[in-house]
Amino acid sequence: MTSKAAYWVFALIFALGLAPGARCQSSGGQQQDQQQPAASPDQGPATQPGETVILPKKKADQPAPAPAPENKPERINPKDVFTLSTTTNLVNVDVLVTDKDGNPIPKLTKQNFKVIDDGVEQTVSNFGEAAAPMTVCMLIEFSSRSWAHLYLALQDAYQFLGFMQPQDWVAVVEYDMKPHILTDFTQDRGTVRDALNTLRIPGFQEANFFDALSFTIDRMKDIPGRKAIIPIVGGSGNSRLGLNGIDTFSKITYPDMLKIAKASDTPIYPITTLEYLDVRYGNSGISYVTSETQLKYIAEYSGGQAYFPRFEAELPSDYQQIAQQLRTEYSLGFTPSNPAKDGRYHKLKVELVDSDGSPLRIVNEKGKAVKYRLSARDGYYAPKS
Repeated sequence: MTSKAAYWVFALIFALGLAPGARCQSSGGQQQDQQQPAASPDQGPATQPGETVILPKKKADQPAPAPAPENKPERINPKDVFTLSTTTNLVNVDVLVTDKDGNPIPKLTKQNFKVIDDGVEQTVSNFGEAAAPMTVCMLIEFSSRSWAHLYLALQDAYQFLGFMQPQDWVAVVEYDMKPHILTDFTQDRGTVRDALNTLRIPGFQEANFFDALSFTIDRMKDIPGRKAIIPIVGGSGNSRLGLNGIDTFSKITYPDMLKIAKASDTPIYPITTLEYLDVRYGNSGISYVTSETQLKYIAEYSGGQAYFPRFEAELPSDYQQIAQQLRTEYSLGFTPSNPAKDGRYHKLKVELVDSDGSPLRIVNEKGKAVKYRLSARDGYYAPKS
């Protein structure tokens, strides 16, 4: 074989991988791969020849958190503390002065009022006579026992809204076995009308007036300013109608109701159909008289007035008169000369006097004496120490 032919034979063998040592190197590489142990999961991925693997750095031990500083109470110098204390016990009394027709008498002054607390004359410190916004809750009996006639009073109650001013607040509560708030205090007359429109067909004959009135008084006890409750009450003593007065089976008794009315600073102005039913069906005796008397005393003890319209035509003027009276009340305030906080009931009496301390004489434009009537709360309970 010539040297040139030998050269091409050797080149062909090398190209086919048959060069000496090539198979041994490949076999040796396979044996090395088989002998290499598998990497532990904790050691990271296995390395290949010529591969560089970056292992994660070991987390350094975190230092323990520093203990929270102790919350030691701050030392306060008692001399540096400002304190406010008061021992005043102001008693507010709203007084309504009307003529024999129920019209308010204006233009009275602070000196015209004499307030007597348990027989001791008091010094009037606060006095107001200007017309002011008022807060009124209409408490409506929604009972089937006399709804046909009570509905007449309710229809005229819509007119009462016409006597209210835009800044006045009105709420509507109806009651049968228990009171239900139809709308809370609002200045939106449309909302009040919508609440009245829901009273269409009553479902019960019961009318727990005392419970409902007590509930309403409690809701209004913290309302400042001029306020009143206007119950629209049915009931009758007519045995032919099967009715038994203004209340059926309240948990609160009439004597308890009187105590609640006495302790309240919210005057009550009931409007009832008792007289209206009496005219139509006749007086049935003691039950009728008892119901009327109860309403009179509840109103009187609270500083309000009860209304007994005998005819439907009287209702609009009654509502108007209530609105006028509420807006023209005189507001008196005094601090009792007896500071004892014994929780005892104190009897109040308000009189009108002239500059000499004599009973005030009021005359009309023609110089004739005008008979007048004072309406004020009957008394108050002193706070307990």
